[in-house]
Amino acid sequence: MQTYGHAFFRTGNTKFIGNNIIKEKLLLHVCCAPCLVGVLPSLNRNGNFDITCFFYNPNIHPYKENRKRLDCLKEYCSKRKIDLEADESYPLEQNLRTLLNADNRCEACFGDRLEQTALYAEDNGYAYFTTTLLISPYQNQILLEKAGRTAEKGRIPEFLFIDFRNSYRESIRISRELNLYRQSYCGCIMSERDRYLNIRSPGERPRF
Repeated sequence: MQTYGHAFFRTGNTKFIGNNIIKEKLLLHVCCAPCLVGVLPSLNRNGNFDITCFFYNPNIHPYKENRKRLDCLKEYCSKRKIDLEADESYPLEQNLRTLLNADNRCEACFGDRLEQTALYAEDNGYAYFTTTLLISPYQNQILLEKAGRTAEKGRIPEFLFIDFRNSYRESIRISRELNLYRQSYCGCIMSERDRYLNIRSPGERPRF
């Protein structure tokens, strides 16, 4: 298991053949383009990862909102020649059942997304996986780490728990400069309701 603060510099994953660096494959679960622009610089700092972005977010409701975020991500990755694998299915009923039947809908949502990320990573030969959700100062990092650790169990790909929150403000600045689509709620229809009714979502970070 690997855990890093924001200012991490990883060299342990670097392999050499002669003088050639062999990069380890990392699958990056991406919730949206604005979060990606904050996370990539940290992951690319030493150039030790061969990164592929992975979009699997059935929690984003309604359908038009889901497509807006995906289309923005596709355009950004295409312009910058970033590898992207996207699950474009929209299993609304299944996702709603998962969320509504859970004791904590946000924990179930994190678990579903990172489980699918880990599964794809294993099936396609990735050494590591992580998520851009870790950049948000509003998400509960404890629940995110728990979801990642659960997803990695019994699998070869290792979950990298990296605290990207110091890059959050920078991600806002860059995304605004690039005129990227910025959403106003986390994703599910319940979080959209919570925004208007000032209800605390169960996946928010603890308040002290």
